[in-house]
Amino acid sequence: MSAAAAPVQRPQRPRRPPIPPRTVRWDRRLWFLGALVATGIAVNAAGANPSGVVNTRGWPQVSNFLSATVRPDLSADMVELALRESAVTVGYALVGTALALVIGVVGGVLLTERIWSPMHGTMGRGRVGWVAGRVLFSVPRSMHEVVFGLILVNVLGLDPLVAVLAIGIPFGAVTAKVFSELLDEVPRGAEMTLRASGAGRLTALVFGTVPQALGDLLSYAFYRFECSLRSAAVLGIVGAGGLGFQLALSFQSLRYDQMWTFLWALIILSGIADTWSSAVRRRRNAAAVEMHVDRVDPVGPQRDRFLRFSALVCAVAIPVAFWHLKISISNLWSPRARTLGGELVDEAWPPEIGTGGVAGLVEDSFDTIALAVLAIGIASLLASPLAFLASRPQGNTTGGVALVRRVLSAGLRFFMLVCRSVPPPVWAFIVVFVLFPGLWPGAVALGIYNAGVLGRLQGEVIENVDQAPTRVLAASGASPAGAAIYATVPAVAGRFVALGLYRWEVAIRETVVVGTVGAAGLGRRLDDQTSSFNYDGILATILALLVVTVVVDVASAFARRSIR
Repeated sequence: MSAAAAPVQRPQRPRRPPIPPRTVRWDRRLWFLGALVATGIAVNAAGANPSGVVNTRGWPQVSNFLSATVRPDLSADMVELALRESAVTVGYALVGTALALVIGVVGGVLLTERIWSPMHGTMGRGRVGWVAGRVLFSVPRSMHEVVFGLILVNVLGLDPLVAVLAIGIPFGAVTAKVFSELLDEVPRGAEMTLRASGAGRLTALVFGTVPQALGDLLSYAFYRFECSLRSAAVLGIVGAGGLGFQLALSFQSLRYDQMWTFLWALIILSGIADTWSSAVRRRRNAAAVEMHVDRVDPVGPQRDRFLRFSALVCAVAIPVAFWHLKISISNLWSPRARTLGGELVDEAWPPEIGTGGVAGLVEDSFDTIALAVLAIGIASLLASPLAFLASRPQGNTTGGVALVRRVLSAGLRFFMLVCRSVPPPVWAFIVVFVLFPGLWPGAVALGIYNAGVLGRLQGEVIENVDQAPTRVLAASGASPAGAAIYATVPAVAGRFVALGLYRWEVAIRETVVVGTVGAAGLGRRLDDQTSSFNYDGILATILALLVVTVVVDVASAFARRSIR
């Protein structure tokens, strides 16, 4: 048979692969259902009847407070006082952050899995040391800085060390956890090469892993300074000095004009710290990208100089702040501190639950969890829309619509800055004018504060997400809102939930700072015990707070793992 007569072979159509069955993430649905149930229980515990919650007679006081925003006391003496106390607050934040970084570096090395792992295989016996380190650092991480301040002020008095240690110890434990996770995420190639050539575990970690994570470590250090600045203001309620202490004095006399003088100073400081920290993170990320791109960019050296300049400023400012605050480390082991510390231990041990017994302590613990659930629920409802509206417009769009969009974005970012710059106790003092004492005043106060924090974090997530799907939908004719709903929202939803869970963990610790306004829970119990110098009761409440914090941290960790 000739080639011309040969039958024509038809190409076979490739078989379409079978469509895999749609997997239902029941773990995600169960966690979502659990969140709804927890919110419902929290609302029921707080009271769902508006007549029993809202106090309409308090609105004039709220109006007076808000109207004072545009008429702060700008007399020469008040401005001078605000500047002087601002320097104290910044000094506390700088030295406290420095202490936190020292603890964080040492703890980060001890908590990383790599330092306990052999060159091949699993940790084995090293897991015992790793778990012991995690447990050790979880205790200070679970305590709010105000709790440390309340304890230390009874030993050291009104000493600058109170604020520095109250910031540095708990933040150091948090920093150690974050640093260890950043180190564990670095590829192990360079470290393994050093260990194979005979280097020890610590040497290989320091010279093989740390340089690769240095940018992320530096970025987080600047973020921690932001948090320290806000905490330094909150510590004023325990008499640590600074802007927070002056705020408390002004509020006691209801001098709202003076309050807003100090609040504006705090907002300006927070804005500078936020802008500086964000610039460091953005430029550090840009520098990291440029290291992997073969191109010439004249902006690169400027970015490097900016990062070096920022590090130099901090290196100079920390010892200057140490000198300005007149900190004397020897006060820690002075005869007076040893005597008062011994007396405090004798009075606090053994812990005594006190009024209400175990049942009352358990009830307050559940109220604390409910308060945090309500606070994060309120914060999420406020923060998520604000984050989308406040995120910076992408691209080089021009025209009237783009101008309006940029103005709206700047205004909302400033609003969120105010929300997170005003300390939660101040929000609580204002909210209690219009809400009767209970869970709601504390929940609303923490909700407003955390809305500013969450909104900023969520806004950064939106700005960093890949915009290609959004642009494709917009090019296909979709409206900006439709493109965001179908492209951006699915891309950021998981991260939003993870951030909300993280802030829920933090909110548990923050409940102690709203106890002064009658917010139910362990915070109110702790405030009552502090007022009566009931140290054995304070210890029992702190231990209960630690248990609640650990339970919430574990639940949050499982939830975050399930929604990945």
